[in-house]
Amino acid sequence: MLNFSRAVIESVLIFSITVWFGSITQKETLRLNRVVKTASRIIGTDLLSLEILYQQRLLGRASLISHDSSHPAHGLYERLPSSRRFRSIKTRTNRFSTSFSA
Repeated sequence: MLNFSRAVIESVLIFSITVWFGSITQKETLRLNRVVKTASRIIGTDLLSLEILYQQRLLGRASLISHDSSHPAHGLYERLPSSRRFRSIKTRTNRFSTSFSA
């Protein structure tokens, strides 16, 4: 059942999650998490929430871009000295720093 869940339900829910998840409303997030919770109860095991899946996919995508020097956005990804997080883009306004907060 877990393999079925990952192949069908999870693949549908996380298709392009790095694109659409940042712009959905809280109501839509609750509805999607309800689907994940229902699937979790049916399978009998805990599944990751959409927020965690989104963060994992986003960090994975950022890591791929930061390691690929031929990628157009390669220069935008610079790690902080701790190597845990990426440095924010320098802008004149506060718009970009607040648009990606979780």
